Amino acid sequence: MLAGDLPHAVSSADVATRKVEVVTSDASLESNRSAEAERLVADGLVVLDEVLVAEFVAELRGAFMPLLEEYVATSGPNRGVRRNQMYLPFEPPFSDRRLWGNQAVLAVVEQVLGPDFECIYYGSDTPYPGSAPQPIHQDGDALFPEWSERPPIYSLSVNIPLVDVDETNGPLEWFEGTARPADDIDPNRFVGPAGSILLRDTRTWHRGSENRGDAPRPMLALMYTRSWFHFPLQRPVLDRSVYEALPDPGRRLFRAADITPPLRAAGDRRRLGPYDD
Repeated sequence: MLAGDLPHAVSSADVATRKVEVVTSDASLESNRSAEAERLVADGLVVLDEVLVAEFVAELRGAFMPLLEEYVATSGPNRGVRRNQMYLPFEPPFSDRRLWGNQAVLAVVEQVLGPDFECIYYGSDTPYPGSAPQPIHQDGDALFPEWSERPPIYSLSVNIPLVDVDETNGPLEWFEGTARPADDIDPNRFVGPAGSILLRDTRTWHRGSENRGDAPRPMLALMYTRSWFHFPLQRPVLDRSVYEALPDPGRRLFRAADITPPLRAAGDRRRLGPYDD
């Protein structure tokens, strides 16, 4: 897209025109996940056909906003002008399996990352009215900056807006691929309903745009990575009793979380295997 062209807003209508027909057979569902995984690898971002149910999104939003307001009152903006990153507590409703263990999400993640992956980040990003646009950036440095080839994806971000996203309230903008975009390239832009699910290669160049609306635009952010990848952010914090009460898939996903008391003695740096608990 050349300078002067309008950014491409990816809306629910766009998703409808792009999605594979959804029917009840397992083969068709698998085909749908494969198509989404292919788009993610090719473009750096995909919007899933599924959205979280409205009642669950409302529950998440109702719990999130008071926590955010309290956090902002004591901490102030930390991601630019009137923009806040906040970690999520691993407690209801944020500990609900529909969030961290969404089957549509995990199916695509597994196709891209392989079967041994972890959830290493549990947070959020919220621009308030009057927020400034971010500089374009990647989430993290290149794995091998001296290598000109692009290695396979090793880290994925999952973003879920808790309110409808329109052109005014700070939609996410991104550029296809992982190469830094030229100055004359305009970004894609996501607009769509609350509960939409965006999967993004963390190497994709992106930014939060300014919020010109009259209310915050809260968006949850989870990160799934191959088990060997370490990201320099606080890991999810789980009480050990909460961790041990998780179903087996949850214990595998959060096996490298900050679990209190720790699963192993202090100083023991061995990592849990994919099926250890």
